[in-house]
Amino acid sequence: MALPAQITLELVTPERAVVREAVDEVQIPGSQGYLGVLPGHTPLLTTLQIGELWFRQGDETYHFSVAFGFAEILPDRVTILAQL
Repeated sequence: MALPAQITLELVTPERAVVREAVDEVQIPGSQGYLGVLPGHTPLLTTLQIGELWFRQGDETYHFSVAFGFAEILPDRVTILAQL
């Protein structure tokens, strides 16, 4: 099975969906430290700590501050439920 070229990032707060984009890379503030996620990542479920989440689309990088929540990581998708 071939690795996906990009991953779909979904960033959701209790109030609304904030981001739903195809991205090249995501960095998440996991409860045990920062996690770098690329397409094809091993499935993982983790809690989040207060920190900076960023994602990259080509040459552009976008940053968000998150405070606690959960992240589900799959080979082709990252879903984050968190407070911003």
